[in-house]
Amino acid sequence: MAGIVNWEEIREIITPPRTLDVMKGKGGNTFDDDNLANMYDQMAKMEKSYTLNQVNAFETNENDTVLDVGCGPGRIAVPLAQRARTVTALDQSEKMLAHCIRNARAAGIKNLNPLLLDWKDAVLGKNLEQHDIVIASRSIGIYDIKKLSRFARKYVVIISWANAPYIPMILNELFAGVESVRTFPLMPIDRRIGYNISYNMVYDLGYDPNIKIVLDGFTKDFASREEAYADLWKLQGVTPEIPPVFKKNVDNFLSENNSGGITFRRETKSFVMWWVPGTSA
Repeated sequence: MAGIVNWEEIREIITPPRTLDVMKGKGGNTFDDDNLANMYDQMAKMEKSYTLNQVNAFETNENDTVLDVGCGPGRIAVPLAQRARTVTALDQSEKMLAHCIRNARAAGIKNLNPLLLDWKDAVLGKNLEQHDIVIASRSIGIYDIKKLSRFARKYVVIISWANAPYIPMILNELFAGVESVRTFPLMPIDRRIGYNISYNMVYDLGYDPNIKIVLDGFTKDFASREEAYADLWKLQGVTPEIPPVFKKNVDNFLSENNSGGITFRRETKSFVMWWVPGTSA
């Protein structure tokens, strides 16, 4: 179905150059880096309780086969493996996939199948089969809705930030003013060019998208502020002494908890969008 507005072209205009290169298969594997993979794994662990808001937004049962496109450290794949028959955890990064495997083992998961494969090289019926549910959470899969739909029998799910602070933005908040850490050049949040673009792209393909906005965030309990500083300082993989400006930034998100310790909490929002494949006009 041809749409009145070219949402795909609008998305390309607003997409940062680095992400656009990845979408088009250029620029190599930017996530196959120890520091970056470790950072995403650490953030995923702090997001664990909020991630349940996302996986609870759509139905999964013990008979479902699930494909997680760009699984990263298994943030979505691991909890879904506790609900579904099998989960194929696909990622092009060996470092990310190694974290996913370790996290699955730590959770006692035995029905997660890791697959080292670039999504752009996935060919239906050759190196990857259809699954009941296909999920792309903050991954390259989100940028090819047609392909996601071809691989799904039951429904397709995409998950990303809902016009709200996302990981690079939150890292910028924590590391602002720290000379030894490079912050990310980011575009400001603009509701006019948020998840409505993905919604309209799905709609114009003839599908009937469902969407739910859920509370998201990152949290962890610590025995003391100093313990919190030391742990969060590891997010960028840097080793120098922790500067006062970093501690001051972190203090904005610390509070005393009922156990006599300290809790770090930075909340945000995500959207979960899903649709039934094979129903387009």
